[in-house]
Amino acid sequence: MKNLIKLLMFVAIGILVSCATFREGNVEYQKIEALTPAKKSISFVVTGQTKINLNEPVPQNANALASWANVVKEEFTSSALFSEVKNNEKNTDLSVEFNILNNGKVNLGLSMLTGFTLYLIPSSATDEFVVEATFKNKSGKEIAKIQKRDSVSTWSHLTMIFVFPFKPMGKQIENCQKDLINAVLVEANSKGILK
Repeated sequence: MKNLIKLLMFVAIGILVSCATFREGNVEYQKIEALTPAKKSISFVVTGQTKINLNEPVPQNANALASWANVVKEEFTSSALFSEVKNNEKNTDLSVEFNILNNGKVNLGLSMLTGFTLYLIPSSATDEFVVEATFKNKSGKEIAKIQKRDSVSTWSHLTMIFVFPFKPMGKQIENCQKDLINAVLVEANSKGILK
């Protein structure tokens, strides 16, 4: 009985760590050099949709949007490009509306087969993040629109046990989010949108 319990625990742990996530890497993090002292304040709002395969998009859940909002706040604040960064407020010099589309692609049948075979047959799922940022001036007039995209793919297979410690899903998605928001800021700064 003890051996059976040990075997079941080993299988359960193996299944939990038999996934690894890899980035496509369309964008890379760049250090932003603020050429002049920060003068303008900015406000941001984050909205988003999730689309799985060919289904209609549905609104992203609150946790996903909060994760994106945290990344936006951190990246905008650490950039030193703004005197103040506010979340969803009206009285700022600039505002930016982020719309995040998560295009998910997964083969549900293959994923179920992976689970039924205890991860002996591999499967994968891909999340493509499309970030569209619309910058507006104090009067609400649109001054620029920037779009960036990148994707992460998660592979599920027993051999991923050895890769999981180096490519956990949460860390890869967080890095992807930071790089996408950073890429928006880099382009906005280089085009003079933030002046």
